Amino acid sequence: MKTHDYEKYASEYADLGIEGTDYLSFRDVPKLAQKYVHGTKALDYGCGAGRSTRFLKSLGFDVVGVDISSDMLGQARLKDPNGSYQIIKSSDLPFNEASFDLVFSSYVFLEVSSIAEIEKVFREFRRVLKPTGYCIFITTSEPGYKGDWVSLSYDFPENKREFKTGDTVKLLIRGTNVTFYDYYWTSQDFQGIFARTGLTMRELHQPIGLPTDPIKWRDEAHTPPTSVYILQNTI
Repeated sequence: MKTHDYEKYASEYADLGIEGTDYLSFRDVPKLAQKYVHGTKALDYGCGAGRSTRFLKSLGFDVVGVDISSDMLGQARLKDPNGSYQIIKSSDLPFNEASFDLVFSSYVFLEVSSIAEIEKVFREFRRVLKPTGYCIFITTSEPGYKGDWVSLSYDFPENKREFKTGDTVKLLIRGTNVTFYDYYWTSQDFQGIFARTGLTMRELHQPIGLPTDPIKWRDEAHTPPTSVYILQNTI
């Protein structure tokens, strides 16, 4: 199954901002990065059309964005002509050991079809991170696949079931024609991967929408749609 059709939707992805439910996902990343990360060399793994890369640059990071999709990278370069973007294979990063203070990734592992492949990627993260460097990654929370969200709709007949590890879940980005399928991975799945790859989880942050946010929340006001994991390389 082709879960994410980037050739078809690359230009629509490129026009998405960090708004709606995604605003909540990224809202607390600046303070988390300030709390944990020392240094400015950053890798944005699975950068897509460069939205997250530009976000990291706005925080003062010297960042390179990498992705497996040439269509998405083409859009990233159009949006950010002076940015650094490279195409990669999924679990093969063309960088030396201990190159980065931060490896960042947003909404990537829900596109990966097996725990074995995710584990390979995290082993690469550990290899390219500096000693005591950090990985911050954002993914959908387990309750996130059932909620009524500002930016996402999971209201499809094929989703009317209890999900288990490795299932696919259909979703729509509201206000667009972009529909795709995510793979369902649990926090327990991820924590097993961390243990096997030698990365230590320092914090699991699950943001809730606040009345002071510039958005009228739906279920975000009481249920976290996303999980933000902060991992340390403890070589």
